[in-house]
Amino acid sequence: MTTDMKLERFYRNLAVPEACALGKRIYKTQFYENGQLNAADKKAFVEDIDYIEWRYTLKPSTINIPKHDDETHEYLEVAVLLVLLTDIRRSARIAAVIQKAIPYPLLIILICGEQVELNVAEKRINRADSNKIVVEAIHDTGWISLGTPEPWQADFLDDFCITNFSYQNFLAFYQDIVKRFISLKCAVYTGQYSLKTANGISDADRLEGLRQIGKHQQERIETRNKLKKEKNLGTQVQLNSRIKQITDSIEAIKKQL
Repeated sequence: MTTDMKLERFYRNLAVPEACALGKRIYKTQFYENGQLNAADKKAFVEDIDYIEWRYTLKPSTINIPKHDDETHEYLEVAVLLVLLTDIRRSARIAAVIQKAIPYPLLIILICGEQVELNVAEKRINRADSNKIVVEAIHDTGWISLGTPEPWQADFLDDFCITNFSYQNFLAFYQDIVKRFISLKCAVYTGQYSLKTANGISDADRLEGLRQIGKHQQERIETRNKLKKEKNLGTQVQLNSRIKQITDSIEAIKKQL
């Protein structure tokens, strides 16, 4: 199967109604002219981005989902952007710039060859200035090979269809996307993609668990590096004991995901 066919299958499974199609190109200069890029950001945009397209706009007039508008959140529509990249190393920086530059709820589809990465950002109204939007948290799927996905990634791709999301309103719809991203991140450690957990913990708890695993993994790397350099036998024993404690903590958290 060619790369184009794999991408077409991905879009077909996403199942966005044709009425939502926009297909409007966004030029990189629009980001430069607004002064939203520092030197490193501009370098990433110039060197790594081949093409940006506003592919779909999901709004009440194009899909049967009501808007959500209150004093903290303004989810009137959801825009789906396609970003074609020539290199993936600065994809997180590029996605963050786009999320901060465009105040609407966005689903960014980054593509490089046959690899795809999805990116969303939870946004709220600035309490100090209601005309501004604050990016609270950015989530991504990591890069997925459409040709050879891991089993849990394949399950995620099969599930990532907008008809599976809540149609209560656009905030609930977007939160269902975030839930799937969190579930995919957990699957990296559990080996199984699932929206539900055995103990029914919340998405916030799952996120905190992922954060704790990352923190413990970093400490384990640093402790192992110290162990390699340590000559004192007593200290070596202490460091080995600490590594075991950290590993046990990671395994305990994994069981909660």
